[in-house]
Amino acid sequence: MTANRFGIISIQKRTLPEWLLWFIFLFPFLMAFLTEFIGLPGFVKYFVDAAYVVAFMFVFFRRITLLSRKVMPFVAFFLAFLLYTFTVYIFNFQSPFYYLWGLRNNFRFYIVFLLYTVFFDETEIKKCFKFIDYIFWINIFLSVFQFIVLGYEQDYLGGIFGVEKGCNAFTFIFFSIVISKSILSFMNKNEKPLVCLAKCGASLVVAAMAELKFYFILFVFILAFSALITRFSFRKFFFMLVFTVMLIFASLLLATIFKDDGMLSFDGIIEMVTASNYATAEDLGRFTAIPTISNNILTKPLEKIFGLGLGNCDTSAFEICNTPFYKSHSYLHYDWFSSAMLFLETGYVGLITYIGFYVLCFVYARKHMKNRSSNELYCQISMIMSLICIIMVFYNSALKTEAAYLSVFSIVLPFLQSSLPESTEETGISDYKTA
Repeated sequence: MTANRFGIISIQKRTLPEWLLWFIFLFPFLMAFLTEFIGLPGFVKYFVDAAYVVAFMFVFFRRITLLSRKVMPFVAFFLAFLLYTFTVYIFNFQSPFYYLWGLRNNFRFYIVFLLYTVFFDETEIKKCFKFIDYIFWINIFLSVFQFIVLGYEQDYLGGIFGVEKGCNAFTFIFFSIVISKSILSFMNKNEKPLVCLAKCGASLVVAAMAELKFYFILFVFILAFSALITRFSFRKFFFMLVFTVMLIFASLLLATIFKDDGMLSFDGIIEMVTASNYATAEDLGRFTAIPTISNNILTKPLEKIFGLGLGNCDTSAFEICNTPFYKSHSYLHYDWFSSAMLFLETGYVGLITYIGFYVLCFVYARKHMKNRSSNELYCQISMIMSLICIIMVFYNSALKTEAAYLSVFSIVLPFLQSSLPESTEETGISDYKTA
């Protein structure tokens, strides 16, 4: 145990903030084990809050301002969004606890984004991806075991992410990261074709068992976009046909398991997009929630534009943060979709700003890829995952759960510190080039 030049305690060549960030990275994979298998209370997830708060304190109170110039546009974005929500809340004040709870639920991922850029470099990221490759196959094994032996399926089939309803919201993001990296690596000739095919096939089989129809759409998107942003080759074209055949067989498996309910069709996709309700006759549809809210709840122009105030529509296990709006409107299930919650609390301006973060990630990842100022593969992964996150804003509420820590990991990749040490400027902000 030693201390580095910044006075941070270092254990086994990692500082305390780095260990805390590893804990945050690993927690989505550990949460179900801790709460469902061991039986720890759900309160354990707030340990992550403690972790990023402590790491954040090291950044500012110890004056370790190693934020690269690459991330300064994001810092400006976060501060602008924070100022916007605070200003709107002044005019919609209900309780300081509501606003603080809203801040926690929406801004914690921005903090983790910045922490990655300070304390992780490409060396650490390679270790993270190595872990992800191992845990992917463990997750496949557990998912098959849960389906065949334990009888779990659909919303209750989550593999390493547990067997509680909705656990496979984690699966969407996790599989998207793994398959994006695998397909891109294959197309860049850095991964063997059979390895890539095995990962894709395994993910599609589990998606069929869990009836994750939407994952099939994401898979096609990942495949198509990966082909678009990588160099053309006849080898790639041939395996695109193989991927297509694999997708067809997985679709047939889905239809075999769930009969008519498992059929994938164009009409079914259109119905999912245009449905007015999701689970009951009174709640909101995935992609129709915003017009429904606009017509029936946020009827005043200023409410549509600015919303009802961050945190004023939220819910919590803590009664002090459980809002009156949620108590009277929970039957709408608006908290099941990030877009609906954001629109209610922050209006069109807030929703567009929130999505703007992912647009910003996409634009700067593409810029760094073209300028060769960051790892090409990492830029490509970030571009794909930024677009997937925009889709997920409307599809479910995964980006407001601990699953979002995985999405943050996938989109921050182009903005990390270099693996090589670099001197800090007098301003305290270091610039770098990725090796």
